[in-house]
Amino acid sequence: MKRKILAITLVAALVVCFVPTQSTFGIKNIKKKKQQLNKVTKQKDDISEELGSMKVKVLKKKRELSDMNASIKNKTELIKQSQAALEETRKDIGKRKTGLNKRLRTMYKSGSIGYLNVILGSNSVEELVTNVDFVQKIFTNDQSILTELKAQKREIEKKETKLLAEKKSLQKDLDKASETKKDLDKVKAKLQSRFDELEKTENSLKKAIAEASSNSGVKTPTGKWAFPLRSGYTLTGHYLEQRSYERHPGVDLAVPTGTPIYAAQSGKVITAGWYGGYGMAVVINHGAYTSVYGHNSSLSVSVGQYVRKGQHIANAGSTGWSTGSHLHFEVRNSAGQHISPAPFIGVA
Repeated sequence: MKRKILAITLVAALVVCFVPTQSTFGIKNIKKKKQQLNKVTKQKDDISEELGSMKVKVLKKKRELSDMNASIKNKTELIKQSQAALEETRKDIGKRKTGLNKRLRTMYKSGSIGYLNVILGSNSVEELVTNVDFVQKIFTNDQSILTELKAQKREIEKKETKLLAEKKSLQKDLDKASETKKDLDKVKAKLQSRFDELEKTENSLKKAIAEASSNSGVKTPTGKWAFPLRSGYTLTGHYLEQRSYERHPGVDLAVPTGTPIYAAQSGKVITAGWYGGYGMAVVINHGAYTSVYGHNSSLSVSVGQYVRKGQHIANAGSTGWSTGSHLHFEVRNSAGQHISPAPFIGVA
C-alpha cells in the first residue's frame, strides 16, 4: 500500500514538473504569434514597397498615354487643317485652269496667234499695242499663278504625307503603351491582392496578440497619458494620412537621431526589438490599450518589463521602413485596431 502511494506521488510530481502551466503556454503562444507577425509584416512591407513602386510605374505610363493621345489629337487636327488647305488649293487650281482654258479656246477660235479680235477691236496703233500687251500679261499671269498653285499643292501633299506617317507611328506607340499598361495593371492587381491578404493575416495576428496581452493581468491606467517626447518635434505624418500603400495608422514626429523617447503610459513591454517595417520598436500593453514606438535607433527596455509613465524606453532613429529620423507613435485598442492618438497625446 505504501509503495502504491509512493508511486502515485512520484507520478504526480513528474506531471507537475514536465507539464507546462497555462502561463507557460500563454507566453509561448504570444512569442510564436509575434514571430509569425514579424514574418507577415516583413512580407507585407516588401509587397507594399513593390506595390508603391508599381503604382508609380502605372501612373507614369498613364501620363505617357495621355501625352500620346494629346499628340495624336493635335496631329489629327493638323491633318484636318492640311486637308482643308489642300482642298482649297485644288479649287483654286481648278478655277485658274478653267479661266485659262476659256481664254485659250477664245484665242484659238480668234486666230492662230489669238490676237485677231484685239487687232480688229483696236481703234489706233497705240491702242493695239496696249491691248496686245494686256492680253500677254493676263496669259503670263495665269500661267504663273497656276505654277505657284501646283507647287503649293505639292508642298501641302508632302506635309500631309509626313503628318499621316507621324500619326501612324504614334498610334503604334500608343497601342504598345496601352498593352504595357494592361500588363502593369495585372501585376498591380496581383500585388494588391497579396497585400490585402497579408494585411488581413497581420490584423488577425495583432488581434490575437492583443487579446493574449490583455489577459496578462495588466490593469488599464486611468490617469492622463504623457507626451512621448520632451523636446521639440515636427509633425510630418498625420493619423489616417493616405500613403501610396495604406492609410497611416499613427503619427510621425520628426526629431534628430538619438532623441530620448518616453513611455506615454505605464504598462508591460510586449515587444522590444525588430518589428518588420517599424524597425527597432517598443510595444507597451496598458490593459485595454497598446502603444507603439517605431523606427528607433536603440532600445532601453526588454520584453516582460513593467515600465512607468514617462520612463525612458528608446532613442529615436530611422530603422525599418523610414526615410528620416522620427518617432512613429500609434495607439491600438483591445482588438488590435489602430485608433486616433489625439485623445491620448493631443496629436493626430
